[in-house]
Amino acid sequence: MKKFVIQIIGVLIVTLMLLLVLDFTYTTIYENAKPRTKFQYLRSLKSTKVNYIFLGSSRVENGIDPFIVENKTKKKCINLGYEAAKLGDIFTVLQLLKSYAIVSDTVFIQVDYIFDINGHSINLPYEMTPFVKDNPVTKDYLLDYIGKDPSLYYVPFIRYCGSDQKIGFRDVFANLVGKKTTVVEKKGYSPLAPRINESIHTKHFSLPASIASHSPYYEKIKEYGAANNIKIVFFCAPFCKHTKNLDYIKKLKTKIPNLYDFSNAIEEDSMFVNCFHLNEMGASKFTDILVEKIINNKNKI
Repeated sequence: MKKFVIQIIGVLIVTLMLLLVLDFTYTTIYENAKPRTKFQYLRSLKSTKVNYIFLGSSRVENGIDPFIVENKTKKKCINLGYEAAKLGDIFTVLQLLKSYAIVSDTVFIQVDYIFDINGHSINLPYEMTPFVKDNPVTKDYLLDYIGKDPSLYYVPFIRYCGSDQKIGFRDVFANLVGKKTTVVEKKGYSPLAPRINESIHTKHFSLPASIASHSPYYEKIKEYGAANNIKIVFFCAPFCKHTKNLDYIKKLKTKIPNLYDFSNAIEEDSMFVNCFHLNEMGASKFTDILVEKIINNKNKI
């Protein structure tokens, strides 16, 4: 019996050592690889200054071209929009800017119907998972906001097993050999191609009929910005003219009085992929409009 117990303990120790080695290897590869994901790109900017940073959902990711901002302002700009991001995701990225010592003149935050929608980004959680131990912000986001199993943090290698399709061996190998993506080349911007042979209003898009009385994460974003001397500009990106309940944005402005409203800034259907997302041509036009209306106006920021 004693021999059996010793054997079991031996197996457990060997298994633990193997998990520790695998965890260390995978994490080291992710930490030192050239950025393939937007989160790796964010981490690569540690201790640098970026004049203008854009946060938001895919309506930022697909709708703001940093190169146009840079060409017009001669200042550095990046796009940190995340697909399906909610205000909780945006608040986390805002905190990470400080955690990674990334300094900015202005952080632009896109707000619309996400003002009163719960949930989280599609991509941010798994992109962050290899770096869950980076700082308290990454830990709190994954364990508290997303609500993942604490073993993700405390048990070595579990986080890679649980998300094998996203951050498993295949992706680790891609990081190891330096397989490129366009995230750095495009500064986080992900342009969308124009629609082909399909009318934009074949699908019905609608904003909420009512608005929540308040948004906890909007308040947290405001308070965090004020407490850390971060200049935040809230704006709403364009919707197509076929969108229903567009008066939602008027209600939103009662909650965010200083909101820059660009919801009707672009009317041409040819500029949209769908009623909520601009194509590359629309993104270029909208970025032009935003720079002229906010950044290059007489009250420069």
